[in-house]
Amino acid sequence: MILPRGCPLGAALAATLALSCGGSSPAASTSPVVAPTPVTSGCTLGMGTRGAACSRSESRLLPNVEAAIDLLVRQKPGIFDLTRDALPGYGHYKVLEPEAYLEGAVANLQTAGLCAQRDPDDGNNERIQVKTTNDYSEDFDILVSTGYMRRGAGAYRQTCTPSSFPVERTADEPPLESGCGRPFPPPVTRFNCKIHLFGAAFYTLDSTPIVGPDCAYCASIGIADECFCPVRNHGAADRLACENWRVGTARDTGRPGPTWTKEDGSYCTGPQSGCVNSPENQYQLQVYDPGRYKVEAENGVSCTVRVVH
Repeated sequence: MILPRGCPLGAALAATLALSCGGSSPAASTSPVVAPTPVTSGCTLGMGTRGAACSRSESRLLPNVEAAIDLLVRQKPGIFDLTRDALPGYGHYKVLEPEAYLEGAVANLQTAGLCAQRDPDDGNNERIQVKTTNDYSEDFDILVSTGYMRRGAGAYRQTCTPSSFPVERTADEPPLESGCGRPFPPPVTRFNCKIHLFGAAFYTLDSTPIVGPDCAYCASIGIADECFCPVRNHGAADRLACENWRVGTARDTGRPGPTWTKEDGSYCTGPQSGCVNSPENQYQLQVYDPGRYKVEAENGVSCTVRVVH
């Protein structure tokens, strides 16, 4: 077993979050671990409050998060590269298995008696939420985009009063499993569609779902001075997830994304029909014959492309 620097063997065998040793930054070592109200796995403390006031102040639960990570390093050293430390001596190790790391940290917090979960509305899927009472909760981002642990005061994001989780989903919010995070896009109101590629054998049509008019939403995703915009900015980690949620499922293929049809309303079933859905991208269509082709979301919003060879 490889131990975090400065961690005695006895602590490694203790298997308790109350004994956190080594691996944490100096900022995390000055505060005691907050004793939680006993709860079981999941959250029996009750529901959080939608619209809780959240701001960055001073974390009270950071020592608990640090302890959960320290324990995970001892439990599952194989999910880390312990020879690579972003801050040598402080246990900011390279994470080889991000899902195992995030799930393991949450599981250790739950086992220790805290209410903890992955933030279902984090588009990057890296943030965790923790509480020991419904009076407040705290959010932490414990994974850097470069694949290293994020630890110490830098991992703390905000405190929400009262607790902000868990909350019931409304009809206008994506399902937990969708992968679409905050801010939630409004409904699709139009499509942009065009001939994307002119190939020798076929043309490729492309479509982009558009929301609006909603100037505030467009600004919130980084598209300033626009009131009609894509569901997400280019390069956003959850762009496809948010598009799929708002567009729905194709009627013919059953895949997430829009439905493509020919001018007579028939589906594109293969080259012999004159067109076929792109095998890699439901938002694209391969067209072999001239004509008009329509792309349509579940809510009826559509766009038509005319193809002339």
